[in-house]
This record gives sequence, structure tokens and C-alpha cells, in this order.
Amino acid sequence: MALFLVDGHALAYRSFFAFAGAPLRTSAGEETGAVYGFLNTLLSLFAKFDPEYIAVAFDCDAPTFRHDQFDDYKAHRPAMPDGLIAQLPLIFATLDAMGIRRIEAPGFEADDIIATLARRWRDTAAVSIVSGDKDLLQLIDDRIHVIRPGKGAVLENELDSDGLVALTGLRPDQFVDYLALVGDTSDNVPGVRGIGEKTAAELLRQFGSLDAIYARLDEVAKPSARKRLDEGRAAALSSRELVRLRDDVPVELALADLVRPDYRTPELEQLLDRLEFRRLRDQLFRAAAPERPRATRPPSTPAVVPGRADAVPLRYTLVDSEDALARLAGELAGRDEIVVDVETSSIDPMRAVLAGIAIGSEPGVACYVPVTSELDEPGTLGLLPAQRAGGLEPASVRRILGPLLAAPRPAKIGQHIKYDAVALERAGLPLGGITFDTMIASYCLDPGRRSHGLDALARELCGHEMIPFEALFDRRVKEKDIRRVALERVTEYACEDADYTLRLKALFAPMIEASEVRGLFHDVEMPLSELLTRMEMTGVRVDPGFLDDLARKYGARITELEEAVYRSVGERFNIASTPRLREVLFEKLKLKPTRRTKTGYSTDADVLEALAGQHEVVSLLLEWRQLIKLKSTYVDTLPRLIHPETGRVHTSYNQAVASTGRLSSSDPNLQNIPIRTAEGREIRRAFIAREKGWVLLDADYSQIELRILAHLSGDAALQQAFRDGEDVHRATAARVMKIAPAAVTDDMRNRAKVVNFGIVYGMGARGLAQSLGIDTAEAKTFIEEYFASYPGVKRFIEDTIAAAKRDKVVTTLLGRMRRLPDIDSSNPGARAFSERVAVNTPVQGTAADIIKLAMLAVDREIRGRGLASRLILQVHDELLLDVPERELELVQDLVRRCMESAMDLDVPLRVDMGTGANWLEAH
Repeated sequence: MALFLVDGHALAYRSFFAFAGAPLRTSAGEETGAVYGFLNTLLSLFAKFDPEYIAVAFDCDAPTFRHDQFDDYKAHRPAMPDGLIAQLPLIFATLDAMGIRRIEAPGFEADDIIATLARRWRDTAAVSIVSGDKDLLQLIDDRIHVIRPGKGAVLENELDSDGLVALTGLRPDQFVDYLALVGDTSDNVPGVRGIGEKTAAELLRQFGSLDAIYARLDEVAKPSARKRLDEGRAAALSSRELVRLRDDVPVELALADLVRPDYRTPELEQLLDRLEFRRLRDQLFRAAAPERPRATRPPSTPAVVPGRADAVPLRYTLVDSEDALARLAGELAGRDEIVVDVETSSIDPMRAVLAGIAIGSEPGVACYVPVTSELDEPGTLGLLPAQRAGGLEPASVRRILGPLLAAPRPAKIGQHIKYDAVALERAGLPLGGITFDTMIASYCLDPGRRSHGLDALARELCGHEMIPFEALFDRRVKEKDIRRVALERVTEYACEDADYTLRLKALFAPMIEASEVRGLFHDVEMPLSELLTRMEMTGVRVDPGFLDDLARKYGARITELEEAVYRSVGERFNIASTPRLREVLFEKLKLKPTRRTKTGYSTDADVLEALAGQHEVVSLLLEWRQLIKLKSTYVDTLPRLIHPETGRVHTSYNQAVASTGRLSSSDPNLQNIPIRTAEGREIRRAFIAREKGWVLLDADYSQIELRILAHLSGDAALQQAFRDGEDVHRATAARVMKIAPAAVTDDMRNRAKVVNFGIVYGMGARGLAQSLGIDTAEAKTFIEEYFASYPGVKRFIEDTIAAAKRDKVVTTLLGRMRRLPDIDSSNPGARAFSERVAVNTPVQGTAADIIKLAMLAVDREIRGRGLASRLILQVHDELLLDVPERELELVQDLVRRCMESAMDLDVPLRVDMGTGANWLEAH
């Protein structure tokens, strides 16, 4: 059973500000954006998680017990905006119309209500809390998770205990103490003055808890931190009581009272009509009755054509015969451009079965070509023998439609068309003539947009609610395979995707042509999409035999460690059992515990590290845990990701995610293979050249961001250091400390390295002090000396921030834009963040542009020369290639030349290069 508890107050605020820049209003002028955003997030939650029980908690207007404890609690928080005050009753009315229980408790906050209900029913149901409020992270445990809203109505970042540790470095039971140390300016919780987020986290990782910090205050290494903690002891303890959530709120409810109702009620339909959410109304109540034919939809869907807003009748057609397909192919051959959008059995294009192809040719006009397949197949082939009635034979689709899809004309348009290209290529239907991707266009025009997905773009730019994928299925259906949906319903869904992609193209194309990102879009991002398609399909070879051997090696070592643990403590027990381990360590061996949780003394890794000197068993346990994690996360998992047809692992590159322009990798993430420990580095040995007689070539830019900073700043000294081939960190240390380079120690160099890279990311004296373990005054002096040594860098930072405040945007050298609407915000935190982004984006964004230019140049040369070598991985500033040994010398030269000449800077670009039979050897 799943219980979802929604932080209604936080969600209402978030929804209001999502539309604050362009408020949504009815024809009578009534503001409705907060209601729309609130409802959309709920519907997204229903579609993605299908909760069985749900409640929404709200704050009360009356003071709470925290105001009694601290007179100034929330004293400086701005009043609720008038626009949100007006919409709260509408949000309440929406929940009431849906039959969803909303809860308030005088004297308590919504967070306390959520804490009470979560802990009350954690043993009965799996509890998910929906909120972006960091205070609620303290509730996370093995049965309570937190889901944080992402962009738009997207729900992402579902955090469990491990996820919280990965995100913050802290366990849930440490979060109250963390908040007590850092305070909360929005709630006027004081915290300890001068103790920032990083220091607080470091202290808690070292000591375990606030009580332990104060019990061992003399062990705090930094004198300044020790003094601040001592002076702020009372503030820390009172802050802890303010941020600790109460779980005893007198809420008289049974779990059965929170059963999720059938929310599609007549009352909701009437309310949506009054609020003029007509497309949302049609979507919801059409989804409740999927048998309704497309023709019943009112002919009022707007045509998104520049300069027009008139209605366009819809003609969505099912093409279910060879004759009809032949007529369609003949008609499309005369078009200048068409939209292509595929439907498949899976979100992984390398394993998906092609279910059909939607093609859009003009606004309101689209067709769907269903392709038959074997429903019971696991989905490892692109096209399979015909089974389902009403579809076309794969061979017929290849013969009739294949030439049109492969031809350079008509031009092909898509939304995230890389996915379609991979799926079609595997199905024997290569896609040629790709010229426009609406997702990439949106990303180039505004990388900070909440979402570049089709649903969000159609809603934001066309005022249209797309049919949700989940609406195709009964809510009780767990395996959502589109091949099992009636063709008439799939036709409606697929044609709408193609139709609105074409409408968005009509909007975006003139905007691209008139903007500074025209070259970036046409010459970089669109060609890169085709290159990434090839890289994803090529994949990287992984040696399952090596991984099997490594699994056995790790397994044997794990067994040895277990036996050593048993011998060390004198008994056999379940090492993975926290209660048994706690009993052995603290009751039998009498080790001194460092932190207590609500279930007993902690045995987490940081606790064990603190105990390492007390007994030999501790180091054995730490090694055991490390190997268990490496084995389960990588060694045992990677073989399952090897594609059964290719024998390789195929990642997906995300081209429209990072605002700086960087690529990311997922499913699996091959940009995150561990390299910090010897055991972790061994895993890179599993990534090998494609066959005998081939090697891997690794090429990595050297200090590219600092070289870009030298170019952008025009600083003569920094530029000269790179031109002379100096160790720039040693040179910086020598200049700042006014000593000869030969006198620079390793510690001095490391300090200079932190400053060199920190300057790029807007690091101030406080951040530098925390990073180097020095006091703020010393850090401030170091930064002042740095700027005195490199005055051009200081000038660049000041000029960049000033220009950003004037233009509300910053750009890379290639014209990639990043909008900064908060650069002059009255909120100091938002303003400071935007200033850091303003400085960092031209540097990191230009680095992302350079590696993309290099990739395109390398690929162009390799294919132009007819070489067999192939790019197979990109990891930030690093490229990995599969190269036949006979081509190695030639490819090394061309890769170095392409990378080092990718962009003409005032300082030279340099590339470090290595080769080997596996990735570790090559790096």
C-alpha cells in the first residue's frame, strides 16, 4: 500500500511563482495560475505513482507552538502575495471537488501534520511525502521517502536514505542537527552565526551529532569554527527545537479516510469549466472515457502558425492497408518537410519494439502507421513477425515507406528525434534528412526553460493539454505496453504528438533564424544529435568474463573478510543486520559509540571510521562494506546491461538537460564510472576495445576551463603562463605568495589550485575558507592577492556581472544563452546565485561548446577518410575512441589536431592522450 502526503502550502507557493512572470487569468481577469499548477502536479503524481491513499496538509493562519518558543519565528518572512491569497480558496475548492482530504491543525504547521501521519502509518503503508521543503528530509527512513517537485509539473528526485546521503552527505537522523547549525533565513531560525552549510556537514560527518560536537568541542580543528560554536551553543539548541518536526499532532483520522477517490467528479468538471481550464477538462474527462472517437473533440484546437490563431480542423488518420500506405508515401514525397514520431514498447530505443510511426504534414493533419509485432517478445528486436490484427507487415512498411524515410527530402522534423532515429534504424528504417528537433530548438532558445518536453511546450506555447501516456491505460494496468491499446486510441495519441511537434516547429524556426543561437543550433546541436545517435548505437564493449572474475574475486574477498570478522569477535552473526552488528560492537566488544539514533547506536561508515583505532574488526567491516557496494552497484549490474544483440553497453546522451550546454549520460550513466579508489578503478578495466587488433584511445583536454578564463579575461599574466607551458597552479601560488616557483610547496600549489578553479565558480572568502580549512580573514587576503596578481580576471568578473544585470542574460563564445531573471532580485541568496552563474556560464558553457565542436570535427575527419575508428564515449572534457591498431597513429594525429583547433583562443588548447586495451589503461 502507498500513502502520499502532499505539502499543500509549499506546493501552492511553488505553483503561484511558476506563473508569476506571465500570470494565467480567466477572460474575466481572475488569476488562476496557482490553481492550474497545483492541479497539474497532482495529476502528474497520480499518473506516475498511482497512490492508493492521499492527503494534502496546509498551514493555519493562527500562530503555532514555534511562535510561543521564539517570538521572532518567521518574523521577516514576506506576506503571502495577494494573488496567492485570492487563489487559495480555489485550490481548496479543487481538492474538495476531487474528494481529496485536506488537513489543517491550529497551532501546528503542515510539516508537523505530515510528520504525524507519516510516522503513524509507516508500518502499514509505504509513505511518500511530496514537498520541496528541506525540513521534511528529517523524516526519511526505510519506509518514508520524499519526492521533490522538479520543473513544471514533473515529480522527480525521490529520496530515500541512500539518496539523501548521496545528495547531501548526511543521513536523515542528522538533518535536524544540520538545520540547527545552519539556521533558516526564510523562517528566521538563527542557527550558529558563521557556520555555513559545508562546515555544518563536515562537523556532523566527523562527530555524528550536535550533542557530540558540543561534547567534544575541543576536538574541532578550526579555531574560528570552535569559537563560533561555543558562542552559538544556546542558539543551536533552541534552533534544533524549532526545526524538529512534531509527530503528535491531534489529527483524528483513519487510514481508510484517505483512500484516493475517483476524482473525475461532476463538481470538478464544473469547476474546471468555470476556471476556463477547458483543455484540461477535456483531457481529464476524455481520459475517463477513452472509447470516445477523435471526431467528438471540439474543432477549436489553435493552429500554432506565426501570425495566426484561427481554428484548424483535425484530420488524424489510421493507415492500416498497403494501398493506403502507398498513397500516403506518394503524397508525402512532394512535401518539403514532415514530422516523424515513433511509438514503441519501451523507453530504451536499443531494446524497444517498433509499434508504429506517426507522420505530420501540416497543422491538424497527421496519420499513424501501425506495425505488427509479437506481443510476448521481451523486446530485443526492432521488428518482429506480424501478430496483431490491424497493423502492417514490417516488410511492407520497409518496402513502401522506407525509401521516403531514408531520403534527404522531405526534410525530417521531430521532438527528441534522436530516439526516433535509433528506434527506426534498428527496425531497418534508417531516417535521413533530419533538419529540425523542437526539443533542441527550445533548449537553444532558453536552456533554463522548466521543461523541453512536448507536453510542457504544447501547454506553454500552444495552450494545449496533450493526452497523457497514462490515459491510454486503465489505472489498474501495471505493464503499460502501447501495443496492447486499441489502434483508434493510439492513432489519436500518436497523431497529436506529430501534429503539435509540427506546430512547435513553425513557432521555433523563425525564432531560431532571428536569434544569436542560429549557428549553434544548425552547426553544432543538430549535427551533434546525429553523431550521438551513431555513438549510442555503437556502444562500448564490456568484458563480461572480466566482470565475472572480478565478481568472484570480490566475492571471495568478501567471504574472507566475513570469516576474519567472525574470528575477530569470536562468533558468527549476520554482518548486514544493523541490530546484530550494534550488539556485537557496543555490547560484546564494549566499543565506545559516537552517535545514537532512535533505534539505537549508529553503525554507519563515518561512525565505524571514528572507531577504527578501537578494534581490528572495524577496518574489516569498512572494507567489507566497500566491496559489497562496488559489487552490487557495478560488478553485478554491468553484465545485465550488455545488449544481447551487440554485446556492448549502450548509454543515452541527454542533449537538453544541463543549462551550461554539457552533455549528460544515462541508462546507464557511463560518465560516473568510479575512479577514486583502487577497487573502483579496476571496474574501468571491464571497458575494452571492440575486438582483437583494436585499442581504446583516450583524449582529455588539459585545464580547459582555466584556459577559457584566460581568454575571456584577457589577463596578460594568466595568458602568458599558458603560452609558456607553465604549471598554472604553481605559477599562481608563486605570484600570490610572491615567491619563486621553485619555492612553492605542494600545499601551496593545492591552495592555488582551489582558488584557480573556485574563481570560475564564484567562490568567495567564506567558501575558500571552508575548502582550505583556514579562517575567512586569511581566505579573503588570499583572494585579494589573487586578484592583484591577475587583475584581468577581477575585471572580467565585475564586467560580466554588470552586463548580466543590464541584459538579464549571459552567453558563451558560440552564443549559447542563459537567462538570469534573478540577477537583480531583492532576495540576496537568489541574486548571489545568479551572479555566480553569470561568471561560470561563459566559462563552463564555452568548454561544453568546444568539446562538441571537437567531437564533430573528429567524427567528420574519421568518416571523411573512410576510417573504421569510431567515437564511443564522451565524459565531460574527455573523448574515448575505438581504434584499429593500423589506424592508431593517423587517428592520434587527427584527434589532437581537431581538439586543439576546435576553437581559436588567445591561449593554446592542449590535449592529454593515452591508449590501451581497456579504459583504465588508456586514461
